[in-house]
Amino acid sequence: MATKDRQLVEEWRTIQSAYFRTAGAIDRELEARFDIGLNEFEILDLVADSVESACRMKQLGERTPMTQSAMSKVVDRLQKAGLLTRKACEEDRRSLYLELTDAGRTLHAAAAAVHRTLLKENLG
Repeated sequence: MATKDRQLVEEWRTIQSAYFRTAGAIDRELEARFDIGLNEFEILDLVADSVESACRMKQLGERTPMTQSAMSKVVDRLQKAGLLTRKACEEDRRSLYLELTDAGRTLHAAAAAVHRTLLKENLG
């Protein structure tokens, strides 16, 4: 393998290792403390970060690497847990809006603090 290729592969492996180490630490801590995984947290975090008061499902799909099917399953679990609501858009019946419930906002705030701390510890 050429030197440049070898360096590129090593750089990729370093990034991948940091991701897996960090994602694993975050996932374990969120499960232990809040009974949610990293995927559930990411959806809550993206909805919480929405500029509008509600986040369109389509916008969420554009901001996460999850497949549409996986994202829908996570949203279903969060809705069933009472952490977010799904509402039809009056202007476009094909669109759905997601909003955090009060319980979702409370859980997100606590989980976000843990998430950010673990990001600093693992990536900072």
